[in-house]
Amino acid sequence: MSVGLPVTKTEIDNRAGDLARRLQQSFDQDVPTLKAYLDQTADNVLVTMGYTQGEVTVLKSAINDLVTLGAVWRGAAAQTPAKDFTAFVKQLWGVGAF
Repeated sequence: MSVGLPVTKTEIDNRAGDLARRLQQSFDQDVPTLKAYLDQTADNVLVTMGYTQGEVTVLKSAINDLVTLGAVWRGAAAQTPAKDFTAFVKQLWGVGAF
């Protein structure tokens, strides 16, 4: 008798499929939508919302990196030399994501 959820082919297939779908949705829809919003929003508007200028810079840099990563992931761009795409993004992850 096992304790907890059993690992099955169905669970692995579901997790793999969900991950692939989330990546596709993130890179094709969510990231570009947020980038478009941030591109058209002046820094001072974000500062008025409660961000510091440094936080605005990190946020915009992180989203720009995710747009670039999406292009690399789709094969639409190459990344040479190699780049650590987590430099800014990890500041958005929150607790437990390191």
